[in-house]
Amino acid sequence: MEESVVLMYYLLVILVFIIILTVLFSLLHRKSLRKLLEAELERTKAEVQHQKNMVKTIVSVQEAERKRIARIVHDDIGNRVNILSVWLNHPEAWSKDRSREIVMKQLPSLAEAVRNISHTLYPVAIEYIGLVAALEELAINVSVILKTDIIIQHTYTSPGLDVEVQVYRVIQEFLNNVLKHAGASRMQVHIRSTERSLAFLLEDNGRGFDPATIRNGMGLQNIESRIRLMQAAFKWKSAPGKGCRLIIIIPAYETIG
Repeated sequence: MEESVVLMYYLLVILVFIIILTVLFSLLHRKSLRKLLEAELERTKAEVQHQKNMVKTIVSVQEAERKRIARIVHDDIGNRVNILSVWLNHPEAWSKDRSREIVMKQLPSLAEAVRNISHTLYPVAIEYIGLVAALEELAINVSVILKTDIIIQHTYTSPGLDVEVQVYRVIQEFLNNVLKHAGASRMQVHIRSTERSLAFLLEDNGRGFDPATIRNGMGLQNIESRIRLMQAAFKWKSAPGKGCRLIIIIPAYETIG
């Protein structure tokens, strides 16, 4: 009888101990779950804020591009068309050989200005000749003031038109920054294509800059926002007097989007 009581006592103690452990485990699990939820909430908030910042940057880039195009249309094409209109609306001026010569000389440059705006809106050449040839054409256009080398390491495999357009825009913006600010005489574009990634190395021999102090410049923001849209990794390497280097690695193409 006494053994039964002792056994019941031990069983009761064990049961109480198990209940206490269960309650403690439940409380700890709930606390841990709450921390995970709070961390997830903070991460979600950070992602939402990051997305907002990206959208804000993209909108700013688009607005700046619209203003630039509007300025070109108004100041360049608009003025040329107005001048041609004046000439054409005055028969006495149009009847002179010299006047006709002036007008005819204006037409090719007007067509070139329209083509440049079209190219700014969308680089159509990529669809017809591909990214590499489009970059070589871009290099030729600035060859008088900047020697630009397009270097392909191994065989280039196209990642698709959408990615190529973004890559072209990044290189175009980098080139514009070099022309405007770097004081460089040479720029190189290295392209390396593998099954796992597409890598670009852009570098110039210009005056360089401190990335920590110039990260908020619109040119760099334009470049970085486009790189992030491709879910690519990137790194700036530059210092005053030592040129500039930008490394971009785009992951396997099927994961982009």
